[in-house]
Amino acid sequence: MAGIDVGQVAPSFRLPTAQGTEVGLEDFRGKQNVIVWLTKGMGCPFCRAQMSQLARSYEDIRRAGAEVLEVSVSPLSRAQLYAQKFKLPFPYLCDPDYRVHNAWKLASPPYGPIHFAKTMWKGMRMPVPENDYFKGGPPPDEMRNVLRDDEMGFFIVDKQGVVRYALTGSYMGEKGLHSVPSGEEIAAELAKIN
Repeated sequence: MAGIDVGQVAPSFRLPTAQGTEVGLEDFRGKQNVIVWLTKGMGCPFCRAQMSQLARSYEDIRRAGAEVLEVSVSPLSRAQLYAQKFKLPFPYLCDPDYRVHNAWKLASPPYGPIHFAKTMWKGMRMPVPENDYFKGGPPPDEMRNVLRDDEMGFFIVDKQGVVRYALTGSYMGEKGLHSVPSGEEIAAELAKIN
């Protein structure tokens, strides 16, 4: 499994957001815990469903003393269109060059073409999950990023910058789509840290 391990210091980053600011992991050091969710972004229908799930738990996450940072591979210009059209619940960071995804060890794992073909076949046969944003596939300028065989990553980083929870893996598992933790699971993990 790829990704940063629990107990490691989280790799620092600073990225532009769809909302027009720049946000970095260091901005939260000593202040609050951070959920770093590395994703393909709004262009991916499965990611939109997960984003909807996290958005519904966002206020509870905030009350538990954490912020959610979605680190997407969306180009900034596309992300700004999303921010104009939709209410993005938490900072939507843009990493189109995969700098952060690479630092967090999630970009292009060496699965090989057979795994990629199986994953694509499963993904094409799955119904598009419901989400709170829009239906349909990726826009043409995001198709390449959505088709890459990157892994997703969901991490909880404590106030000192140490990874305390890590969930990584292929977007498509043996039993279908991997999901992010539920609001209750996130609250339980944050309670352990606090």
